[in-house]
Amino acid sequence: MRYTPGTPDSSWGLVLRLLVIEQGKPLTHKRVLQVVWGPDHAEETENLRVVINQLRKKIEKDPAHPRYILTEPWMGYRFQSPRTASEKHPRRES
Repeated sequence: MRYTPGTPDSSWGLVLRLLVIEQGKPLTHKRVLQVVWGPDHAEETENLRVVINQLRKKIEKDPAHPRYILTEPWMGYRFQSPRTASEKHPRRES
């Protein structure tokens, strides 16, 4: 997993913190939006998509094929720890 420094209190930092705290559990768009931006922003899913894309560019080796920040279709997102991700994709021995 790559990490690009930034302001931890930025919206992407807060989203990442929430996903990691709740790792392995699917989080709805609404829940992430309410926790990070407040109850008045529960329907602003496009903002969340932008932040998730920024996060994937920061921590994923291949953002187009994420291994850590996974999309739960029609629901939200889930963080999969590096240990769990590597267990699901074991390295092949030559």
